[in-house]
Amino acid sequence: MKFLFSTIGQKVQIAVSGLLLAIFLLFHLFNNLVLFTGADNFNNMVNFLKSIHVFIRILEIGLLGIILLHVINAISTTIKNKGSNNGAYAVTTNTASWNSKTMIWSGITILFFFVIHLRYFWYTFQNMNTESNFFNIVVQNEFGFLGHTPTAIFYVIAIILIAMHLKHGFLSVFKTLGIPIKYRDSIIKYIAFLFWGIIPAGFIMIIISIQMGVIK
Repeated sequence: MKFLFSTIGQKVQIAVSGLLLAIFLLFHLFNNLVLFTGADNFNNMVNFLKSIHVFIRILEIGLLGIILLHVINAISTTIKNKGSNNGAYAVTTNTASWNSKTMIWSGITILFFFVIHLRYFWYTFQNMNTESNFFNIVVQNEFGFLGHTPTAIFYVIAIILIAMHLKHGFLSVFKTLGIPIKYRDSIIKYIAFLFWGIIPAGFIMIIISIQMGVIK
């Protein structure tokens, strides 16, 4: 138990929770890609998820726990690191060091994005019945939804920040878990690209498609 609250233990918790959040993004993308198949298929998918709402609630509570674990440990280790070196970094010209210093700020921005996303999509869907048109909610031209251009731009910027956060995060994860560099530079490198490159690009593609009328 003492290990979990040590600096190394907290970094391990950040690494594991970060990986779990990345896996969640993969499944979330699969759900969103159904938008390309039309309103009926998307509405049927949402209704199916509503039909197993007890199981979904359990997953959502678990996801919330993972997010809190990730955020709290990230903030705690940042404070500890700044306290141990009086806020100074040994290397200031290295790109990785710059990414490390900005991880907390990109993380806070991403957290704000999640709050907005939950407010306008998750909360709205929870208050709709099974006969509602969920597809139209996603693509409507109102603040908070993806048919609204300023909102779409905000989403794209947030997703790019998520990609940057994930890219640096994956490098840190495998170092923290002690994975040998020969593996980090081979297959794991490509797995990481799936999560920080391809998955964010998939979400951006969906947003652009809605804005261009491909999904309508």
